[in-house]
Amino acid sequence: DAVVVSTNPALTVDDVTIEYYATATTGALGEWGHAWMPLEGGEAHTLTYPAIGEGTQQVRITWGGSKNYAPWSWEGDVVVTGRAAAPFQLKQGVTEVGIVYNADQSINYAETAQALREALIESTDSAVSINDLTVEYNAGTRELKNFQPLDFNGIGFKFGLNGQTIRFTWRGNADYMAYTQEVDVTMVDNRQPTEVMLKSGASITYNMDAKVMLQAIFENLIDWDASTLPEKSTLTLDDFTIEYYAENEVEIDGMTTGGKVYRYMPIEGGTVNFLNYPQMGAGEQQIRVTFNGDEAYRPSTPVEGNLTVNKAKVSVKVHSTSIYADEAKDKLGEGFVTTDPADKFDIYTIYGGMTSDVTGSVFVQLPERMTKGTIIMLIDQTLKGLHQKTLTEMMQQGTTVGELRKLLSDIVGKGDKLPQSVKDLLKKVGIDIDTLVKLNEALNKFPGLLDNVRVAFGTPDQAGIYTVYAITNNKNYETGFGMGALVVKKHYSGVKLQWNQTIPNGKLTAEEAKNFDFGVTLMYDGNPAEKQTNVHYLYSGFTSKWKPYSSTTTPPTEPGRYVVTVVTLGGNYQAAPITRAFQITK
Repeated sequence: DAVVVSTNPALTVDDVTIEYYATATTGALGEWGHAWMPLEGGEAHTLTYPAIGEGTQQVRITWGGSKNYAPWSWEGDVVVTGRAAAPFQLKQGVTEVGIVYNADQSINYAETAQALREALIESTDSAVSINDLTVEYNAGTRELKNFQPLDFNGIGFKFGLNGQTIRFTWRGNADYMAYTQEVDVTMVDNRQPTEVMLKSGASITYNMDAKVMLQAIFENLIDWDASTLPEKSTLTLDDFTIEYYAENEVEIDGMTTGGKVYRYMPIEGGTVNFLNYPQMGAGEQQIRVTFNGDEAYRPSTPVEGNLTVNKAKVSVKVHSTSIYADEAKDKLGEGFVTTDPADKFDIYTIYGGMTSDVTGSVFVQLPERMTKGTIIMLIDQTLKGLHQKTLTEMMQQGTTVGELRKLLSDIVGKGDKLPQSVKDLLKKVGIDIDTLVKLNEALNKFPGLLDNVRVAFGTPDQAGIYTVYAITNNKNYETGFGMGALVVKKHYSGVKLQWNQTIPNGKLTAEEAKNFDFGVTLMYDGNPAEKQTNVHYLYSGFTSKWKPYSSTTTPPTEPGRYVVTVVTLGGNYQAAPITRAFQITK
């Protein structure tokens, strides 16, 4: 359009070839350093030629002709003018720009990029928006720059607070040249400052659900009036980090002791560096609270305070039941004594009552961990130092109600004067002194229970009716107490007495009688019963000289005629009596 005024025949730009005399930019130059090339440039003679640029350019227009018209060409200089400079300019005097945050404290990179555009750049053409600018930061050094998107995390480089070098770029359009601008700026946090203040003398009650304690801390420990925070109604636990100063726990042989490694931990506890930290328990605790911040408020500085965690109450229920004597070990497990809440408790159970033999009987069932390993060794060692019968001796040899009452009374009655060895023992094995008080009270609750009544350890193995007391122990709870009843039943079905030997034709010689087994075996379901002590005999009759004979222990051996009756009295198995008559001859 600039060169050709008119053509004959009529031609268009598509009918002609337009080239410019280009200078190669790559490859060996020499005689091919310049060449006629299309306006978009290209390659020829292994050289690369750029597209036509601004300035005075040597241009050639050629037409190949037709059957009626000869070829035509024109060659001359053409001045190629450029596009206008991009319509962007830096705002003056802006040195700080605020980072935009998400509610979870992460940087909102898209909004932060927009904040940089709006704070630092303005457009002089309303048709060209600053929103089209690409925003990057220098993730390299001043000497070796490496501009990347704001969300790029390089090794040792990360966009954030303090000084940043920002680059704005725009690729241009038909009217404006491309744009690149670097600017140094300080990134700041313009959110509202916050401060958490804690109350003094605050207390909560222990709960096995850590979230319940967290909510209680949220409600009772934070001084909302003195704190600088968003409205309480707009906040939840998720807006805070609440920790306690915890000591790690080491569990050895059923004992849990402190490991002397302290750190702030979540209220629910956890594991750090292979060390286990428990959930926060009852007692005096050191708490640290931090407001996490959000898109409008900065995080607070962590603040420390003290908190009293009171022991929780526990409800104990003994589910009264009846069982057979040989079932006690298996069936008096989970479900016989239950607690609310259903946390982990050491449960001490005392069974006291009258057996089927009409004798008083007491059984003490200790938590399993107390009767084995290091714990029982420590208990034995401490009791021995107090010149008391050891627990192992009590379990093996038995003890009496009087001895057990005296031992417990001696311990709980000393109060603050308790020997240090006992204090250390109770701490190591995790027994609350109030648990021993309740055990002692339970022993004293049995009416008419004489001091000489034997105490066995374990579950009842004798038929009878028992009152049951259950005492719980857990350092985070007040000692719990519950009572119920247990009926230990005799076996009637499947029980019989069976002669050890038969007497052929009912006769024995005196010689045979000396070595004869007159005994009876108590059988249950085809097998000898576990205990035979409730089998009793009565031998009666006359010798051949008409001398009366009667014994409950010794069978006769002299010639005569006799009758033996065998019955079961007391015990756990009740069988029908059996009788047989026999004669002893010379």
